[in-house]
Amino acid sequence: MDDFPLAVERHGDRYMVHPVGEHPSSGLITWLAQRQDAPPGFRVVRGTVPIADLPRVDLSLVDLPHVERPITVDQTNRSVVVAERAVVKWTTGPLRGQHPASERLRRLIAAGFDAMPPIWAMVEWQTPDGHWVPVAVTTSLIPHATDGWTWCLAEAAACTRVDAVAASAGPAPGPGPERSCSFAVDLGSLTARMHLALADTPTGPVATHGDFHIGQILRDASGRMYVIDFDGNPTVSAEDRIAHRPAAYDVAGMLMSLENVGHVLRRHHPEISEQAVIGWTESVSTEFLAAYRSIAGDLLDEALLEPFVIDQIQRELAYAEAHLPGWRYVPEAALRRRGRQ
Repeated sequence: MDDFPLAVERHGDRYMVHPVGEHPSSGLITWLAQRQDAPPGFRVVRGTVPIADLPRVDLSLVDLPHVERPITVDQTNRSVVVAERAVVKWTTGPLRGQHPASERLRRLIAAGFDAMPPIWAMVEWQTPDGHWVPVAVTTSLIPHATDGWTWCLAEAAACTRVDAVAASAGPAPGPGPERSCSFAVDLGSLTARMHLALADTPTGPVATHGDFHIGQILRDASGRMYVIDFDGNPTVSAEDRIAHRPAAYDVAGMLMSLENVGHVLRRHHPEISEQAVIGWTESVSTEFLAAYRSIAGDLLDEALLEPFVIDQIQRELAYAEAHLPGWRYVPEAALRRRGRQ
């Protein structure tokens, strides 16, 4: 099929996705809109956006340099924005074994879960051992969305009375009771709804997100949140990535991430007191958990939270040691805080 804009090529014992053509992301969207049959070895899983609504990107009528632009934030796969309407995420790692995104996205689509960017389609390829793995996922672009670390650090700064522009002028006052941090309520509700869609039974286990932290939560200009990246933790084995776990695994990951926001804020704004940061962390964690419990019912075993938090700290230490030395101060700060408790 000449106009199918991707291939899978073998490199030694590995199979890798190879986008085809000068503008493969635009080509993929146009191919999807034409409703053609996938070539042998591939299949298309339709998402929540009707096929009739998919745009055909006419490359002859647009300014080509602005048709596609890469998303440059740090990520495991490669994502490209097309015509400021869609995002195409290409799998860049080896295609092997089962992949967590296939099951999780199908279940979320079937459940009508709307707290993720609307999915246009997922293109899958069948591995030699018979597993279907995603090679490209196309979603709607969320206009003016801010990545999780950016907006949550801004929230933490605001809730601890830090003006990002004037912080260097002198110490900022401590947090006040009138300051609302209600984003945590929305985040807890989103997490619970996601888990209910992914749960095997009302008490679990759950096809967990697997790499659930604040960086996976986009927020648009209205404050609405969207969870992204269901590929699992790239640092663990394929078996661990597809595993169904207690809901507490994801919940602990987000709690640790919220604490980490405080550690990062304190690092860059030393004029903020440790007490103010701890107060913010405790406040948002409490609101997050309360909102989660109110929706998730019996999914959460709270006795597992602290063990999973400790496991997360250890994994972050190992990751920093191997890949990102500049991050080491964050898990070290978490350990110091627990040593003082």
